Amino acid sequence: MGNTQYIQICIRILFIIMNSFIIYYSYHKGYSITIFGAITALILQIFLLIGYLKNILLDVEKAIDCLLHEDYLNTISAKKRKNSLHNKTALLLEKYRKQSLEKKSEKLILTNIIESLSIGVLILRKGTDNNIEIFQLNNAFINFLKIPKFYKWNLLKTKITSIADLISEWKAIRHVVSLQINNESESFFLKTSVTQTNQYDYLIISLETIQQLIDKKEKEAWYKLMNVMSHEIINTITPISSLAENLDSLLHDHKPGNETLEELSQGLNIIKKRSRHLTSFVNTYRKLAELPLPEKETFCLTTLIKNTLTLFTQQLETENISMIFNNTASYKISADKKQVEQVVINLLSNCIHALKNTKKPIIDIDIKKDNNRTYLKVSDNGIGISETIKDKIFIPYFTTRKNGSGIGLTLSKSIIEAHKGTIYYKSKKEKTTFVVSFI
Repeated sequence: MGNTQYIQICIRILFIIMNSFIIYYSYHKGYSITIFGAITALILQIFLLIGYLKNILLDVEKAIDCLLHEDYLNTISAKKRKNSLHNKTALLLEKYRKQSLEKKSEKLILTNIIESLSIGVLILRKGTDNNIEIFQLNNAFINFLKIPKFYKWNLLKTKITSIADLISEWKAIRHVVSLQINNESESFFLKTSVTQTNQYDYLIISLETIQQLIDKKEKEAWYKLMNVMSHEIINTITPISSLAENLDSLLHDHKPGNETLEELSQGLNIIKKRSRHLTSFVNTYRKLAELPLPEKETFCLTTLIKNTLTLFTQQLETENISMIFNNTASYKISADKKQVEQVVINLLSNCIHALKNTKKPIIDIDIKKDNNRTYLKVSDNGIGISETIKDKIFIPYFTTRKNGSGIGLTLSKSIIEAHKGTIYYKSKKEKTTFVVSFI
């Protein structure tokens, strides 16, 4: 408290002491009226002191109540903050208000991170009373299982009984589970881990489709192979190319007309040409293995597609391909604009190739938004994807084109996965659709 408050309290206590002496003196002298007046004055002074102290401590009490109930709306005026006790109380409130805002921000960031994952995540927490509650639950988890998004564990566990039985022991497990989703059996990889704090035990449950797991391992294996192959091929081809070039330059110093030398020169030119081709081939490998991280910005996907279509205008007219894209709505996404444009170009190129020798060829592009995801669908009525190649189309260097590189769809998949999105296809009779999702 400030000096003014201390002085006032001391004065009030001094008056109480003086009044007590007057009562004592009057009692011994027998002054009844004086005693009655002095006692009344003493009681009044005591109540005034209590009231004064209560006024001083009222704001402190309010601040303590705010801290107890995590309600930081209460403020202390600048006038009252001249009192050191009130000032320290206000500083304490501000400190915990900032901590509360930071905690909410951190939770929001955590929620956004978990929501952006392509794997299902469910985080449960259990207190000392063994009461279980849902701490985090992302859309991927409920989309996998095709269930409502319940935030009460008692409701959610009735919808995931198979998983609930497995995690009931509250320990780390790795398990492949087969679940019935809309009367169809689907396999998932279930992984759990346990984290303990002073107040709660947390159980982190991740759910991943077997296909996601296979794709991830397959991708890692391909990239490792690409890195090794590109390194070895470049190390081998560089000295060969250099040697061929040096020998060819020496041959040009000799007189023309020697058939042996001319044949040798032709052979060296072939070696140089094939060396350059192989170097270009390896550099394509590196495009996949060293794909840069997306530099995200917010842009309109509708506009990007319209601008990209202008690149194909002449080709579409030459091959009499009808283009259907009637989206007038503005669908904005946060992504790397150049990389997304490359994906659109790759998909359109595939469509055009698939439409060769097709009567009344059509490409249909559509954009939809569902919850926090934007879906781009590119369809064609071409030759489709046969059963024999459907498992190979995303494999690097697999191609059905005579002069194709075989990295278009692989590169597209790598780009979309780097954006935490997904790409897949649906092929039916006379219609093949590639679906790309963005967060």
